[in-house]
Amino acid sequence: MKKILLVSSLLLSQIHAVSAYQEVLSLKQSDAKSFRGTIKGDEWFHWVEDNHGNIIKYNPKSKNYEYAKVQRAQGYLDLVPSGKKVATGITSQTEDISIIDKKILLEIWKQKRDKERARKTPQCSTKQKPSGT
Repeated sequence: MKKILLVSSLLLSQIHAVSAYQEVLSLKQSDAKSFRGTIKGDEWFHWVEDNHGNIIKYNPKSKNYEYAKVQRAQGYLDLVPSGKKVATGITSQTEDISIIDKKILLEIWKQKRDKERARKTPQCSTKQKPSGT
């Protein structure tokens, strides 16, 4: 009975992902200029989009929000800062940035979800008890 409850609770916890906070936020650059952005995604994968729908990522080295780019590392895709600071003026700086396809975001989400599920799933031991001989 305990095994059934454990398996059921594990399955239910894996089915539902928690959505990201969907409010518009005011984000500040290192030069004190600010812009608005919205957090998208869920507990496995989330990102920020500016008012023009461009995906942005915070760069702790430059202390700025930058347009994101896709990078593959150790077999996984991820969003990383591009080095191009998010424009804080009225117009968008879209001519200098690459648009990230929503299919790529879905692929990143699936990879992160599967990686997290594998981390949380208890591994069955294949070791056998030694015999009394």
